[in-house]
Amino acid sequence: MPEGSRAAPRDDRLPSPDASRAAPRSPSAGSSRRLAELTRRREALLFDVEQGELAAAESNPWSDRIALLEETLQTIEADRATLDVVPSEPAWPVPPVPVESVTVSADEPASIRFTINGEPFHYAEEIDWDQRGGAIVRGDLQRQQGNIANIVPAETPDEQREPLERHLAASLLTFATDLRDRALEGQPLPENPTLRDLASPCPDCGGWRDWAGRCATCAERDLQRRGLHAEAVRIQDERAAEAETRHRLIERLPVSRRRLADAEANLVALQDQGP
Repeated sequence: MPEGSRAAPRDDRLPSPDASRAAPRSPSAGSSRRLAELTRRREALLFDVEQGELAAAESNPWSDRIALLEETLQTIEADRATLDVVPSEPAWPVPPVPVESVTVSADEPASIRFTINGEPFHYAEEIDWDQRGGAIVRGDLQRQQGNIANIVPAETPDEQREPLERHLAASLLTFATDLRDRALEGQPLPENPTLRDLASPCPDCGGWRDWAGRCATCAERDLQRRGLHAEAVRIQDERAAEAETRHRLIERLPVSRRRLADAEANLVALQDQGP
């Protein structure tokens, strides 16, 4: 630099921003919320449209489930029809062996004794005790003596001996309970009871009826029928619900498509507005 000249002062300050160039604005909170709402609505409507189109297709999950439910109903109907089939081999007929030496004591605890084909039986009330140690009777009768296998007729087929023994065990308890109740109520005892009265043939299913005229096989079948009926009603309701859901989705499909188009248009318009 020549002697005597002076350097211009240096200005280290940054230039002032151009007022004509405004900084980009961030989207407002209201716009962000609106954008999020429209996005969520579009996704929900898109799902409705996809579900409706799937339901309208020839192959769809609802029809598949309905077909499976129909197969289940057919199985239930087959099971119900099986219950109505009478066994080809009826239960073995029991001879009219007399029930002898019947004695009933209504005292507490009650006691019932009788003999069938030389086999003595004794039933007595089960004694219960209260918390104070006093005896409480009028409980269930318990077999104290008697082997039921000894009164099963010798000619009974092997495959029916055990079922007949189980039946007689229940029927004998019913018989003893009836004798006790008659004695307590002052009613006369039955005249000339026999083993056949304890296992009479059931005309409905071919099994045995007990002393009270009840057939355990028929009772079991009735219980199964009620269970199958309840299951069939449940399956039918489920089938109807599947069909209703598919019908509703198909019916709402045009409306869902229009709403989806509106939501997408609003979304595009909001995005075009910029920040």
